[in-house]
Amino acid sequence: MKKHWRVLLLGTLVLIAAIAGTWLGRSMRLGLPNVNALEDYAPPVTTRVLDQDGSVVETFAEQRRMLVQHDAIAPEFLQALVAVEDAGFYDHPGVDVKGILRAAVRNVAAGGITQGASTLTQQLARNLFLTPKRTIRRKAQEALLALEIERLYSKEEILRFYCNQVYMGHGYYGVEAASRFYTGKPARELDLPEAAMLAGLIQRPEGISPFKNPKRAESRRRHVLNRMVEVGYLTREEADAAAEAPLPSPETRRDDEGGAYYVEGVRRWLQDQFGDTSIYRAGYEVETTLDPRLQAIANHAVETGLRALDKRQGWRGPAGRVPEGEDPASFEPDSWRSALFEEGDIADGVVQSVERSTASVRVGPYTATLDAKGVAWTKQRNLGKLFSAGDLIHVAIATVNADEASISITLEQEPEVEAALVALDPATGAVRALVGGFDFERSEYDRATQAKRQTGSAFKPFVLAAALNEGWTLADTLIDAPTVFLNPRQPDPYIPRNYTNRYYGKMTLREAMERSANVATVKLLNHIGTGPVIETARRLGIGGNLEPYPSLALGAFELTLLELTAAYGTMANQGVRVEPHLVREVRDPSGAVLYRVEPAISEAMSPEVAYLMNQVLRGVITSGTGRSAASIPVALAGKTGTTDDNTDAWFIGYSPDLALGVWVGHDTKRTLGKRETGAQAALPIWRDFMKLAYPEGSELEFPEPPGIRRIVIDRKTGKRANPAAGCDAGFTEVFLEGSEPASYCTAAEQRQASWPYMFQRYELDDRGALRIPARHVHQLMTSAGELSLDGYPGQRRFRWWDDERGNLTIPFSIVPGGEPEPLPEYIRRYLAQNGESPGDWFGTDGRFADVTLFRSGGAPRDAR
Repeated sequence: MKKHWRVLLLGTLVLIAAIAGTWLGRSMRLGLPNVNALEDYAPPVTTRVLDQDGSVVETFAEQRRMLVQHDAIAPEFLQALVAVEDAGFYDHPGVDVKGILRAAVRNVAAGGITQGASTLTQQLARNLFLTPKRTIRRKAQEALLALEIERLYSKEEILRFYCNQVYMGHGYYGVEAASRFYTGKPARELDLPEAAMLAGLIQRPEGISPFKNPKRAESRRRHVLNRMVEVGYLTREEADAAAEAPLPSPETRRDDEGGAYYVEGVRRWLQDQFGDTSIYRAGYEVETTLDPRLQAIANHAVETGLRALDKRQGWRGPAGRVPEGEDPASFEPDSWRSALFEEGDIADGVVQSVERSTASVRVGPYTATLDAKGVAWTKQRNLGKLFSAGDLIHVAIATVNADEASISITLEQEPEVEAALVALDPATGAVRALVGGFDFERSEYDRATQAKRQTGSAFKPFVLAAALNEGWTLADTLIDAPTVFLNPRQPDPYIPRNYTNRYYGKMTLREAMERSANVATVKLLNHIGTGPVIETARRLGIGGNLEPYPSLALGAFELTLLELTAAYGTMANQGVRVEPHLVREVRDPSGAVLYRVEPAISEAMSPEVAYLMNQVLRGVITSGTGRSAASIPVALAGKTGTTDDNTDAWFIGYSPDLALGVWVGHDTKRTLGKRETGAQAALPIWRDFMKLAYPEGSELEFPEPPGIRRIVIDRKTGKRANPAAGCDAGFTEVFLEGSEPASYCTAAEQRQASWPYMFQRYELDDRGALRIPARHVHQLMTSAGELSLDGYPGQRRFRWWDDERGNLTIPFSIVPGGEPEPLPEYIRRYLAQNGESPGDWFGTDGRFADVTLFRSGGAPRDAR
């Protein structure tokens, strides 16, 4: 009778449960989502940025996720996941009844909902369609959705959905993205210890992260392995062996963030092309032109160069102090948490004590001694005047002795000055490396692509290229001497000066470029006119504001480093300009190509003119302002650039297959220092990059097109060499065929080339004497105290004392003329106020100066 009663009671309860379940199920279905939406499952997916080798350098995502198929997940992970989260996964229909009853008993005992019994399918339903709030209604909805999912999809499909959806810490969703983040490898390559660690994260991703709580992560991994033994996936020996494996650490997967400016440039480009939303949701795969080796070299060269420059500017004091109330003996800066303290690293140090010649400094787990040698660059021998106990300083770790647990250090400080670097392939336009500043975290402003600055002498090659295109040759000469340019467009005269305040007299266009002679370059601009120069710059890709003023020749107008570097690269590429670019291709998650680069290509200059430019800019490095790079065994060409008051320093140059530009300066117009020119501040960075980029050197040469002639000339006069006349210091110059000099230099011309610059503007008569207008003789006599007249007017010669060459005797004959040509009225008034006339020599800063009318349209060739 008792048995029948129990059966009747059980049947009644089942009937009531069935009725209640049916009613509840129908009511719960109201407002539930349609699980068929899984057919179009498309969560936000990570956009991946790849370097030229296909390695991921950065990701953009709302949720960092990479979708994978079931067969792209290591079986070890799937087993670990099922063992620890849902051992009955392959047996239940979506809901584990035994698990529900077990959880119900524990919840009743606890007086509330403290434990769930969610299967993997229920977790998937909750993650995709419901909220995490724990209520009876939500649990019922979760169960109904799980049953429906199991009815429509296979176990394999459900696992795939789950493994792509689940959150696994540090902003990463899905096993593929998590595997790459924690282990640096795709999910299909996970080994057993890694798979168990990742499966264990799902319970509490942030709390069990091996990067935050390695002890908890190790304990949780052991639990997962034990569960795998219990369900029969592993033997005890296999589990114990896996439990002993080391956990991944931040050091083993530390990202190289050196390409941060490059990646940010890619992000801005993607934003312009595809919009904000799609970058973070669409899961693009972006192939860039980034060369990771060259990028690492760029990072090193910029940091090394800026730190060296900063040391020349002097010690500015400690970086900070230990907070009040903290003990210097135990205080740990935040930077120590992620620091590796390896040889070559820059680290924060806490000063413990200071004596006159030494200081004790804590650096992470080490205590090091800083001595006078380690602070030598400060030029201060008493360390007590540099810092005191409790100060925070930056130090460089010079050596690490692991056996003795000791390090040696030198004093550092964070540079205030900024720099930018661009390296690109001139043949393809592919940007291989880009640095936009000293530290991306300090400033995201990209000084390589966003900043426009005056270029100084780095603009001069465009003036020369325009002149060569107009028929000039590298052997043509100009007089480099103090000159005042009067421009109808400007109310005030323009008076360029050479950087050293030294003037060279008659010089070839090659020498003017190698010495970076300012006056000679402005004179060249005056001869050919601003139009051809601006047109040449435009063809080379210069898009800045260029105006027809004499200062154009000296880079007074602002450009970006990228456009300037690409313009130089055109000369390396035989005059063919290829539009620079960072992105090669963009694909959607299915592999369909959304964008493939097709850079604009144009012939900016003839191959012959480009070759002449290559040769003269090689001379800048072998014989001119860039000669500190001459020892690199590579065919190199380039040009320095320095702006007024040394506010901007440039070096732009190239090899046959790589164009490289460097800028150094402050974000505001501030001087870099008295001697910080392009050769001193920017060239060392450029040089160090090229040395490391070509560790074995290179035999590549600039291709020589047809139509090039080589002639041995006298380097000073630009005429053919003539050993019989003393012009035996021959130099082989390159010419376009048909433009070679016809005449040979004479002894008189060679002698005139050795005289002071003010005597080199005059022609020679047939006896080798200067032909000087009478009015100029008087001015030469009265304008310079170093001149004395010997035998005037009979013998007609000047005696000149030169500090380098001693007494010089300069013969001359007096000729009529020298009267000014007609000038506009406003220039007449200006001259009248100063008592001068065109062509006069007069004192400017104690020097002779020539007054010249600047013609933006150019001057006659014979007016050189």
